[in-house]
Amino acid sequence: MEESKKAGIVTIYDPNPNYGNRLQNYAVQETLKKLGLEVETLSFEQSKINFKVLIKYYLQKISGYKLPGEKNFWKLYIPKVIKFENFNKKYIKTVKINNLKEIREKDFFVVGSDQVWNPEWYEDCKIKKEMYLLTFADDSKKICFSPSFSVEKLPSKWEEWFKVNLNKFPRLSVREDTGAKIIENLTGRKAEVLIDPTLMLSKEEWKKLSADNKITEKDYILTYFLGGRDEKIDEDLKKYSKELDTKVYNLLDYSQPDIYTSDPCEFVNLIDNAKLVVTDSFHACVFSFIFKKPFLLYNRIGKSDMMSRMDTFLKKFKLERKYIFSKEKNELLECEYEQGYEILKQEQKKVYKFLEDCVKN
Repeated sequence: MEESKKAGIVTIYDPNPNYGNRLQNYAVQETLKKLGLEVETLSFEQSKINFKVLIKYYLQKISGYKLPGEKNFWKLYIPKVIKFENFNKKYIKTVKINNLKEIREKDFFVVGSDQVWNPEWYEDCKIKKEMYLLTFADDSKKICFSPSFSVEKLPSKWEEWFKVNLNKFPRLSVREDTGAKIIENLTGRKAEVLIDPTLMLSKEEWKKLSADNKITEKDYILTYFLGGRDEKIDEDLKKYSKELDTKVYNLLDYSQPDIYTSDPCEFVNLIDNAKLVVTDSFHACVFSFIFKKPFLLYNRIGKSDMMSRMDTFLKKFKLERKYIFSKEKNELLECEYEQGYEILKQEQKKVYKFLEDCVKN
């Protein structure tokens, strides 16, 4: 029997709790496993919880003594980080590395998805520009799976770095149309625009991952605003809550600790059981689409460049009406996504074709 080929995933292994990041990592892993690959994720990020912090946390929890500092740090943030790390241990096969020399040889190295090609992340950690462009790997072993630049245009100081290193990939793919334009302008090469890996798993596959719901109400509005909420959003939520006669739960609200400390499995379940999702988050929109849930997309406050991936997603699956400033008619609880699901089947085939071509060595 032929031995399985080994692949190492290189992605943003965010030490801060990030639902989209952890769920796309899981989806990349599961998609590659379906191709018969033996997969592990390479993590070089430092955990937010060291042994000293853990000791302090558990001593405080046992004794009831309140440690100095931000109370929400100890009461909410640390428990949430612990739950995320438990998710990683349970669902993501991971190998920790401290430098490029510790990377063991693989048949392939797969970078993506997420914002691995956003040079903003490279400024604070030199290893990132090497890891996320796979400079340590033989060119024939390099695969990119829906990576994102998450910017409309690269800063000029990074253009040469990307031009040289992107040209070393046998095939190129990105997650957004703007990313494909950046690559073509830099290298003259065409890149495949592939869907986010979370869309590669079915509703049934995600349900197996999702934890029991922590909300007893049958109907609720779930909100998730990474950029915060302004006056318009607050006014709209009051209106939606009144119209639907239901409560509003916010994933980033300290006053709702059970919701705030949700892990990625619980995040999936919260969306699956919501009556309506209101958000500025790309992955909240993606999972609403997967679970056939009504959703409304708002602009990310202070982050105009975040709309590029939203635009690609909404246009591709005929969901433009879900953007509240689209001026298209959109009933609050409408979720007729059948046309989008037919397109999704073709997009999934496109991903498998791309990846299969990459691993034919």
